[in-house]
Amino acid sequence: MKLVEPGYAPTTNFGANAIIPFDQPLPGEYADFAKPIMEGFAAPALTIRETDVAEGVWNAVQDTKGRLRFPAGPDAVALAEAR
Repeated sequence: MKLVEPGYAPTTNFGANAIIPFDQPLPGEYADFAKPIMEGFAAPALTIRETDVAEGVWNAVQDTKGRLRFPAGPDAVALAEAR
């Protein structure tokens, strides 16, 4: 078994499956606190492309060392390295 861990991919429709859509306003008591956080989410520094995920899958399929996790994309790689 292998695990491909993609990062944030704004060119896909994965966000459409979210329970709470990100475009809905936050309750007033949280709005001031959450505004800079949500603005950061709206413009991430690192994102992935579909080809990054395809490369992660390819690497997982070709692995002969028994590695479990395969981060896909620069943000996922950065997170994996920070662990």
